[in-house]
Amino acid sequence: MIMVLQSGVTLRCLLIGGLVVALSGFTGCSSAPDRSGIAKGYAGEPPTDTDLARWVSQLRDNSTAIEGDSGVHLLGAGTEAYAARLALIAAAGESIDVQYYLFHQDATGTVLTWSLWQAAERGVKVRLLLDDLEKRPDDFPINILDAHPNIEVRLYNPFYRRSGRALQMLGQFARLNHRMHNKSLTADNLATVVGGRNVGDEYFDANKRVNFGDLDVLAVGPVVSEVSSAFDRYWNSELVYPYQMLTNNGGVEQGDKARAQAQVEQSITALEGSPYADALVDSEIAKHLKDASLSMAWAPMALWVDKPDLVAMNARESGGTFVIDRLLTLFGNAEKELFLVSPYFVPRNIGTELLTEKAEAGVKVTVVTNALAATDVVAVHSGYAKRRKTLLKHGVNAYEIKASPDVDPKAWSIESNSSLHAKTFVIDRRWVFVGSFNLDPRSAWLNTEMGILIDSPKLAETMLHNMQGMIDKVAYKVELANDDLVWIDTFNKKRYDTEPNAGWWRRFSAGFMSFMPVEAQL
Repeated sequence: MIMVLQSGVTLRCLLIGGLVVALSGFTGCSSAPDRSGIAKGYAGEPPTDTDLARWVSQLRDNSTAIEGDSGVHLLGAGTEAYAARLALIAAAGESIDVQYYLFHQDATGTVLTWSLWQAAERGVKVRLLLDDLEKRPDDFPINILDAHPNIEVRLYNPFYRRSGRALQMLGQFARLNHRMHNKSLTADNLATVVGGRNVGDEYFDANKRVNFGDLDVLAVGPVVSEVSSAFDRYWNSELVYPYQMLTNNGGVEQGDKARAQAQVEQSITALEGSPYADALVDSEIAKHLKDASLSMAWAPMALWVDKPDLVAMNARESGGTFVIDRLLTLFGNAEKELFLVSPYFVPRNIGTELLTEKAEAGVKVTVVTNALAATDVVAVHSGYAKRRKTLLKHGVNAYEIKASPDVDPKAWSIESNSSLHAKTFVIDRRWVFVGSFNLDPRSAWLNTEMGILIDSPKLAETMLHNMQGMIDKVAYKVELANDDLVWIDTFNKKRYDTEPNAGWWRRFSAGFMSFMPVEAQL
């Protein structure tokens, strides 16, 4: 059984296959290791004498920021988002904290891994915290990384045995169904990248078959300490285990070392001299960071992050300070406009009611999600599609991103298929939320999520302008005509009476899945 697909949404696919329901009585035989001897770890005080410290200080000195403001730079282009991560790793003088849901070992993932190794070689302490859903044969290359004295790898809610993952999933589904979807990379507790991207070619515009349109922010200032504190809470969580505790390996085999070296050389060769490498150079984000000319919006900011433990996650229905609770409050307080971008959009009854009530009250409500042909999870689209007419009838504006745009937006570098992956919300042209949170039940109730809330009318206007420009080129506007759905191509104005560019089997699958009782898991 394939446990992880390229999109990283295998839990959804496993559920849809019906295996969990059919075998829910299966009992797993693996038990949790003893955590009593695990040492706690914490981020250190931000250094003041490193290159990165000087650059961040100069960025603030060159700004009009007031006390308490943080600065953010939007990372819309995949190449720039990748270059920003490499720049922070290269600039780090003392520590790097890395937290991701997926961390592929393709070309970009391998080079990023190698960059972390190089940082450790010069004495930087690296903490790598990964969700354990992604299958890594023989735990390569995290076994290599963890063997370095300056690198420690920990896994969130892991499979206690490193083999037989399918059976463990079936036997311990109640536990393993909860995943860490957080995404951040923080250097020296001074600068961080937070947003929707995992690590992999498709997130950084380096995949020749499909690329995800996404959004991150590079942040400096007080909000970085919030990200570091959140990382510490996860790092020391009862659900997190050091990799060494989960393996019986006595050390790294010579063959693994040779394999790692060959993979690095192959990945660097694949990127060097390519148009992708040229695009990385053209981004110049490292240069702008060094000379303090990086454009940044300065404003009050706050990190919203879920608690890492299952007890808290299972208590979500009672409300509280989870990301979903805060977002619903923020949406509910909107007075003028809600602009919601989510690749996986399953509003269910509560979300549908909130959005339609807002639209009827005069709030301009716009939802941007993937078209059926563009989504990588048909079941999720079915959860949205069955409420689409209701949303439209009550005045909600709906746009769906194409799989193959007629134009090639530079920020996406699309060569073939595209898929929306950004998760960002703009409220009342003032509040901007960028993070990992999808507007679906899985983000709301099952996975942990994080994101930065920014109080900046100027940034909100910039984002709305940029997103509207994107929509005008790569989306369909969904409308009602005599109670039937129609899709209007915003670029060439062509009209479609069925889901555009989606084959009959995909349309049938979406319709069939809308009747299956799996919506709570989507």
